[in-house]
Amino acid sequence: MKKEVSFSIGNRFLPALLITLFFILTGTSTNAQDQWTDWHRPVDNPVFTVSHGNNHDAVLFVDTTLEYPYHLIVSGRGCTPDRGNNPEAAYLWRTKHFSWSSEDWELVSGHYEIGCHYEYDDGVKVGGKYYIFESGNVYTFDGPLEEAAGKWKKEGTFPSHLCDDVGVYYEDGVFHLFGEYGNFPHGPDGTSLSHLTSETGLGDWTLEDTLAVNPNPGGGNTYGVGDPTIEKIQGAYYIYCDIESPGSPYKVIAWKSESLDARFDYQGVAMPARLSETEDWDNYRIQDADIAYIPDLSRYVMVCNMMDRDGTPGGYFPTLDGFTRVVGFIYSDEKLDSFPKAR
Repeated sequence: MKKEVSFSIGNRFLPALLITLFFILTGTSTNAQDQWTDWHRPVDNPVFTVSHGNNHDAVLFVDTTLEYPYHLIVSGRGCTPDRGNNPEAAYLWRTKHFSWSSEDWELVSGHYEIGCHYEYDDGVKVGGKYYIFESGNVYTFDGPLEEAAGKWKKEGTFPSHLCDDVGVYYEDGVFHLFGEYGNFPHGPDGTSLSHLTSETGLGDWTLEDTLAVNPNPGGGNTYGVGDPTIEKIQGAYYIYCDIESPGSPYKVIAWKSESLDARFDYQGVAMPARLSETEDWDNYRIQDADIAYIPDLSRYVMVCNMMDRDGTPGGYFPTLDGFTRVVGFIYSDEKLDSFPKAR
């Protein structure tokens, strides 16, 4: 294993600098000054929960028409063969007023059943109906999330061999999926992000592009990408996703396009891990972001997986080879005074 550099400045900023230099040298456009690449931790360790084990791949729903505008589905353990027929399922949280801390949220269900999966990629609400996407399956429920445990219906599919670990965006009657495409040999990612569309979100998917996001403009598989989340901010579309390369663990990066039908340009690193700070939850990697606008804060937030290298913060999980994994929130530096228009 490569020895850690002893000074924190290199550990925090050198990976981001190397990635930016790579994209400049290979001709992929970059704009380091884009305000939506600037994100911060609201507190030093914005860990959402420490009491429910291996938390990851959270999906955040915001609906200001509800009594509880904020709902968070956090993946736990799925019903894989080595865990028998009693999976931990997911967790459902809710709150009336947004906070980065789980102490200010209510745990609605610690055994929230959707489907038999280890994690859930992303979700969207269209009208009164919720859609959850995972492993080529589309699960739906029409009604309050609090009443959905064990009642989600597998209503549709998508071609996961063309688009995996997906993020979903809905606009003007069309569901847009962005997800991993190609085989990245150094980890569980794609060599690019593909783009699929459907009018129903349940099937009849059209492959629009296999290089909607391309971290390898010169070809090959230097970088792997995955787990995107999509949002329209001030008229432009942003994708935030993981990036990794051999020897460089996950960080969240930003891509931008003026149209969903055009390819996205690299913007920069939005949130790196703090690699040498062993007392922090995110000293190994940060990944699997899900973005939403929070009216209480007049800014965007992303909920991400955070993993530490030695297992000391929070506990020891043998199934993670000594790592600890939780979820936590990061905030955009920029504020918006008005809520984005409904899609």
